[in-house]
Amino acid sequence: MQMITRFSLYGFLKNLNFSEPFLILFYLSIGLNFLQIGILVSFQNICVNLMEIPSGALADIYGRKSAMIFSLLSYITAFAIFSFTESYPPLFAAVFFFSIGEAFRTGTHKAMIFDWLRQNNRMDEKTKVYGFTRSWSKYGSAVSVIISTSIIIFSKDYRWIFIFSIIPYITGVWNIACYPEYLNNKQKQKMSIKEIFIHTFGSIKKTFVEKRIRNLIIKSMGFEGVFDVTKGYLQPILQAEAIVLAALFTLPEKESTAIVVGVVYFILHLISAEASKRAHIFQEKFDSDKNAIRFMILAAFILTFTSSAGIYFKFFIAAITAYIIYYLIQNLWRPILVAQYDDLAESSEQATILSIESQAKTIGITLLAPVAGYLADTYGISVSMILFAGLMLILWLYSISREE
Repeated sequence: MQMITRFSLYGFLKNLNFSEPFLILFYLSIGLNFLQIGILVSFQNICVNLMEIPSGALADIYGRKSAMIFSLLSYITAFAIFSFTESYPPLFAAVFFFSIGEAFRTGTHKAMIFDWLRQNNRMDEKTKVYGFTRSWSKYGSAVSVIISTSIIIFSKDYRWIFIFSIIPYITGVWNIACYPEYLNNKQKQKMSIKEIFIHTFGSIKKTFVEKRIRNLIIKSMGFEGVFDVTKGYLQPILQAEAIVLAALFTLPEKESTAIVVGVVYFILHLISAEASKRAHIFQEKFDSDKNAIRFMILAAFILTFTSSAGIYFKFFIAAITAYIIYYLIQNLWRPILVAQYDDLAESSEQATILSIESQAKTIGITLLAPVAGYLADTYGISVSMILFAGLMLILWLYSISREE
């Protein structure tokens, strides 16, 4: 139980990223448009793509604890650069270090959890345990919203949210350092470029050759790629609602925006935490994981279409509600999907294959973000959302046409 607490603490501290609910608003506040933001998002995902699979291989071969600590230190560097940036070019440096943090984190911590479950003969609980630890990530996000909202109200400057984010990440480094050494799972003492490539390309080959892994990755690429791009549009929608609130109660616009964004994200993360914790119960409602995944993809299509209609007709409450439900569905999706990768991959290659899955998702984001940003700037956010709804419909048709 002590290790489950430490796993949960990692997720809690990692999600005390106070900039997350306000990052798009920070970009807009320093004069960026949606196209520039889309380019930054694409740059981030290109960087993650270049480092993602080798980082997973490095973690598998040379130590997962070491990779996680390096990841958290990279995040800290990114927050420091963000806090002092006043123009567009330096943002690329901040995003680069943030990308290193993302690349060395994705898949690695999940692989450590599954290793611990395997060593303790608890693999039949993997969806339940991963869902529980992931729920604490969402509780961290909920607490983060309260703190970040308070920071903005009292400081009236978005930059402080990056400075304060450094504190929990330093604590996160200490927490990972306390993990038992056997979870480091270091296979080699001396680094060899040849071995990294052999391990990496062996995992890539398995990903493309094995039909079930390939289909899982395609579904993840579509579902989570769309989710990651669309969630950025929630902040401007909330800002539009905040302007109405400011007019009604004669409040300053920035403070009104902080309150509205804070309240919605707080509710959103609490709901998400409960969804993640109960993913295994949701899973049991279906006769197979495949049907559960198909249901969630169809739900995502309906929700993105509803959100687009709500934005177009300026019925923002409907758009916001659809976003919140999408968040809930995504937190049911993730534990179920990740548990399936454990069924299909060997322990020694899990971090690499989970990194490949994450890379596939970032490829989708890299392609979608600038296009969506251009459509949002030129025709409005509702048109971008229609594009996403169409993609989710195609993904659902793909999922029902596959026999696994």
